[in-house]
Amino acid sequence: QGADAAGPRTGDATGQTDGSRKAPALVPAAERPTGKASVPDVPKPDLRSLPAYGITISDGTENVPGKDYLAFSANVWNAGPAQLVVDGFRSPGKAKMDAYQYFYDAKGKQVGYTPTGTMEWDPRPGHVHWHFTDFASYRLLKADKKEAVRSGKEAFCLANTDAVDYTVKNANWHPFNTDLATACGQENSISVREVLDVGSGDTYTQDLPGQSFDITDVPNGTYYIQVLANPAKRLKETNLDNNSALRKVVLGGKPGKRTVTVPAHDLVNAN
Repeated sequence: QGADAAGPRTGDATGQTDGSRKAPALVPAAERPTGKASVPDVPKPDLRSLPAYGITISDGTENVPGKDYLAFSANVWNAGPAQLVVDGFRSPGKAKMDAYQYFYDAKGKQVGYTPTGTMEWDPRPGHVHWHFTDFASYRLLKADKKEAVRSGKEAFCLANTDAVDYTVKNANWHPFNTDLATACGQENSISVREVLDVGSGDTYTQDLPGQSFDITDVPNGTYYIQVLANPAKRLKETNLDNNSALRKVVLGGKPGKRTVTVPAHDLVNAN
């Protein structure tokens, strides 16, 4: 169902992984970080994308006459060995928040931070909370892997909606922010904290705004849906070479009655 719903997160403010590493609190810091920014030599998150699924032709979330859309679901997850922790802080009169990524030692003590873009308020139905910008990008690539269409959605509210792989190092088997009530704030919030735990992923389903490509003028043929994590490389990770996942699709049909065929992907033989 994705992380997109308004409301507070539930659960305690602290968490513990299945190992000895202590998880940072879910509540944001009292104030924006001070002192010199630094990226210390401590464990960092590893964002990875899963291939798109739930792929279908639709008339879009806004039901625009004469338009054809290719809708899909996507998941970006954290293979660890450290949580992704991002705080946003808003200055008086500012529309956006300044975002910071935090780094922690094995005892859960913050030992560094770095600026990492912004957060913006998304008022659209199904969202209605603060989104961290440049977390992921969706692109429809031609058969030669050149870009054909790019989704306008690159901002996300992070939540651990799905267990992806709890065998990875420092996986948290009991993440707190797992439901649709997320910690992504209210419109008048001055700070928020967004966390993606080790082993968990954040799913956005095809019925949400931004989870589709306008293919009205895209010719029939073979394409790839690319889910790309950390597209601007603003987030600090252990590995930047595994952020992209491709899912092959074949477009057909006529305007107003487009079709999509989704070949099997490895062992996954489903849309």
